[in-house]
Amino acid sequence: MHWYLIHGAVSSPLTWSQQLRILPRVIRATLPPLRDVAASQLIDAWADTCLGELTEPSIVMGHSLGGAIAQLMALKCPTLVRGLVLVGTGPRLPVNPALLQALKHTPRQALERIVRWSLSSRIDSVFLSNSLSQVQTYDVERAYREFLACDEFDLSAQLRDVACPVALVGADEDRMTPIALMQEFHQVWPTAPLFQVQNAGHMMMLEQPKQFNDIILRIMRDFGWE
Repeated sequence: MHWYLIHGAVSSPLTWSQQLRILPRVIRATLPPLRDVAASQLIDAWADTCLGELTEPSIVMGHSLGGAIAQLMALKCPTLVRGLVLVGTGPRLPVNPALLQALKHTPRQALERIVRWSLSSRIDSVFLSNSLSQVQTYDVERAYREFLACDEFDLSAQLRDVACPVALVGADEDRMTPIALMQEFHQVWPTAPLFQVQNAGHMMMLEQPKQFNDIILRIMRDFGWE
């Protein structure tokens, strides 16, 4: 089965670097800036962009903002989206108003805060240091628009129309998208399995790659997506 992977806000296709070895055929999305698109329309526009890259029916795995895009893709084109794996995301993605203000007025400090919130308290100091260095190169205007798009996202009322199988993956120390927010999916999809990565934060696929990959392999077996 072909897989299509979508990264989250303030991130890149490198999010999925540890998953390439377990997935049979995969494309990693690179979300374009779309500077001429209003923030309120970004997720919709990215969904169209990603659908344009699918050359065959695929399993779409999206993280955080990428999970929002994946949900919309499944609604827009069920013939191409054969399954969803939603990672650290929700049917809505509210953002703390103070964080939005910080991204607007003191963006570099806000980006550092996002990195610290996105990682487990147990994270290796070298990993943390590298992450903090990398985020300082991120476009601050784009970061603000991405989080504004997340804050305006809410598909809760439409998800009953998603026809494909869905699997959910969260992390026990995720402060950006807590498990409680992911559990809101069960109001619409009560039988969707919710797997939990232990000792990990929002960037669970990089923090605990073996645990995360074992979960993905189980999902592949359970759903027949091998």
